[in-house]
Amino acid sequence: MMVLIRYLRRGPDGISEAQDFEVETRAVTIGSAADRTIQLLGRSVGAQHATIAAVGSKLKLSCARGRRFQLNGKEVRSAALNVGDEILIAGHRLRLINPPAGFDLGVEVQLNAAADASEFEMAFRTDLDQTWLSKRGGAWMLAVLAAALALLLPLRTAILHREGAHVPAGLPDEALWSAGPLIPPHELALGGSNCGACHQEFFVRVQDGACRQCHQPIQDHVVKQDLALAHLGAPQRCAQCHAEHDGDAALSAIRLDGLCLACHAQSKSLFGSLKVQTVSGFASGGAHPAFSVTLQTGREPLAAAQEHSNLKFSHAQHLDASRVSRAGDGGALGCSDCHRLERTGEHFEPITMARDCASCHQLTFDPANPSRELPHGKPLEAMYVIEDYFARRYSGDPKLPPAHPAAAALRRLPDRDAAAAPLDSCSGAAYLCANRRAAAEIENQFAGRGCVSCHTVTEHAAAKDIHDRFEVLPVRLNYEYFSGARFNHRQHAIQKNLLGDEACVSCHSARSSTHSTDVMIPDVDRCLQCHTQRHEKDKVTTQCVSCHTYHPGASPGGLP
Repeated sequence: MMVLIRYLRRGPDGISEAQDFEVETRAVTIGSAADRTIQLLGRSVGAQHATIAAVGSKLKLSCARGRRFQLNGKEVRSAALNVGDEILIAGHRLRLINPPAGFDLGVEVQLNAAADASEFEMAFRTDLDQTWLSKRGGAWMLAVLAAALALLLPLRTAILHREGAHVPAGLPDEALWSAGPLIPPHELALGGSNCGACHQEFFVRVQDGACRQCHQPIQDHVVKQDLALAHLGAPQRCAQCHAEHDGDAALSAIRLDGLCLACHAQSKSLFGSLKVQTVSGFASGGAHPAFSVTLQTGREPLAAAQEHSNLKFSHAQHLDASRVSRAGDGGALGCSDCHRLERTGEHFEPITMARDCASCHQLTFDPANPSRELPHGKPLEAMYVIEDYFARRYSGDPKLPPAHPAAAALRRLPDRDAAAAPLDSCSGAAYLCANRRAAAEIENQFAGRGCVSCHTVTEHAAAKDIHDRFEVLPVRLNYEYFSGARFNHRQHAIQKNLLGDEACVSCHSARSSTHSTDVMIPDVDRCLQCHTQRHEKDKVTTQCVSCHTYHPGASPGGLP
């Protein structure tokens, strides 16, 4: 039906004004809701207060449950309407007027001037009282729904997973309540869905025993025998530092310095008789103590440390182009000619005679036969080779130079003593001359200018047998200077504007090192020139775990 709604308002000058609206609707709804045909403000006006509808040829006004209105001064819930009837709802006056031509109903509305504009919010349902649901009923319904969705269904699915039973399609997958992705190694090992492998008990956080099922070799930061001497309390759970499901799929360890400094900054009171150095950060001013290195003789302060490799070697001499040149092209030796990084970039491959030294240092012992060399690393066998050589030479082996060359051909070799030259002119029995010449050569190799030039050789003067007289001490090259720490040389091969050897010698004083006992490891002050614990211009931020491993017994690469 077509309805004319006329709003009467009193203007500022006291003259009444009318504003007409045309509405086509099946029924005229009255209430405070914004979608009502006639909207009336007021706390006592319901969202759907009343309705005017055509019943046959008559109009009828009816109220919602619990609502009332006054018709011509009488309070009723419903009534038939006629032209001229006056309706009063919460101070608002509605009067039925003769509808103009083309309209089925005419309503004149005079709003209650006492209604405050703030009551406009009553036009919206902001309270459960404005709906069919009560507060208590809604609370119980939401509680049951939350328990079903957040507890009962996940619990049922988890039980089915652990029993290996089929999970019905209607139940949600575990991904619905997962706290986040696993790191790739755990994803691969657990198949991505075996939550029970770590979460072994319902409503109990992951225990260390579940971690150790796979990570058996990993030890606690403080081993049990040391923990008994300290005042650190119970060991921390694995999950306190290894936070899984944190959204960072590339890392499973918390890297905050505070976790380390909480104990190490109070080492005197917490570590007791263990005598752990105090560390309060990585900055100038003594926040980090000076370095100590692990050598063959044990752990020593870096400032007083000395190598005991049983080698005689000078880096300064080998890096001096005027004294030593590369065998292949005659160029100056560089660090990488001998020191080759391993795959991890943290350590170097061990130096070997065959690969790194033999191209320059040949083991020939007779200038008359330069192709004949002594075996390296086998002192007793080298003595036998010398004895065999001179025995065949003095016995007249045609493949060897004669034992008694012409006097004009005799000359002293640069690496031989002056007394060694006339030994070739022996007039006694051949085997006696051979033994005498071999003994002299053995003495020259192990005490003169041969093996002793590079190796530490101990001479047992009381030994009657020449084979027992000399002992070449084994080479002991240090592989790991900082146990429990890591340093990547490949990352430091470029330092600002330094490359190659210049980057190496900026930290290692090789060009001035004249003794093999020198430990050319830079101390903490050199590191602080480029690194800092806080963000600073032209410096690299470093954390505790950037250099230090947490678990003892770590691999040489620094990873558990």
